[in-house]
Amino acid sequence: MKISLGGLSGCGKTSIYSTTLGGMAPMEVKDLGPTVMYEVKSHNYLGLQISLWDFGGQEKYRQSYLETPKLLANTTILVLVLDLHHPEDFKKADSYFSEVYSAIKDSGGDPRIIIFYHKYDTEEYPKEKLEENLTAAKELPFVLEYQPESYLTSIYKQEELSEAFREMLILDFDELRRSVENAQKHLMKLNSKIIVSDVNGNVITHSIKGFSTGIQLREDLRDYILASNVLRENFLSSESASFSALSETKKLNLHIFSYVLAVLIMVDEGAAVDPPEDIEALLKEMEVFAELIIEASGEE
Repeated sequence: MKISLGGLSGCGKTSIYSTTLGGMAPMEVKDLGPTVMYEVKSHNYLGLQISLWDFGGQEKYRQSYLETPKLLANTTILVLVLDLHHPEDFKKADSYFSEVYSAIKDSGGDPRIIIFYHKYDTEEYPKEKLEENLTAAKELPFVLEYQPESYLTSIYKQEELSEAFREMLILDFDELRRSVENAQKHLMKLNSKIIVSDVNGNVITHSIKGFSTGIQLREDLRDYILASNVLRENFLSSESASFSALSETKKLNLHIFSYVLAVLIMVDEGAAVDPPEDIEALLKEMEVFAELIIEASGEE
């Protein structure tokens, strides 16, 4: 799956990647420099091999890769980023969006188009002006002509930004999407702190209030999943396995299904205990989800 990420210089493309798939916090991306020409980042998400092309937004780079259509060829998803804090650049961005899409179409591609109305936050911008800019953005000629899928995004709203990426990546897989929705229904009934991720630590869904680390799990939990997955493969020689860790105040259960999916269940001392049948129902749903992931990755 090839994702082409386009937008004018300074619109926030690299920051979007860094705070979702890159595992960085919003404050850590403030000093990121502009992308030179383009950067290609590879990522495995739910067994899908993703190639994300971050195209530099400065004019000299835009012209260079627009004149080299093969760089944009084979784009599966075209993500266009519009900076809501700079309405004076809307017209230029609209023209650029049309040029990028035309270049991909001319090379025989037919990508899904997604637009991120980005910097939808009031960290450094008045809310009234922000809403005014959003209204104007939705009336741009490119938007009116192609009616792209759209998301309101901000690096300060990592949870929502991560959900946008997840929806974007699994939208073409109906059964995967339904299985995520079923998992979320199960999680709403449970008291335990639960995180569902793939074995690479990419968060799919969870039940923890205030949990906001982008798509990537924190490093220590990623390391635990990776180490357990190695044990599953090399020592237990099984496709699925369960692991437990216990201290005086916490209990952690890790379930790995079909070598691709991880379910972390964390219980604090004194917390309400979930009925075993409810936990079992969630795990059965995740076992099916793991099988769907394998099927989807094969189709992709």
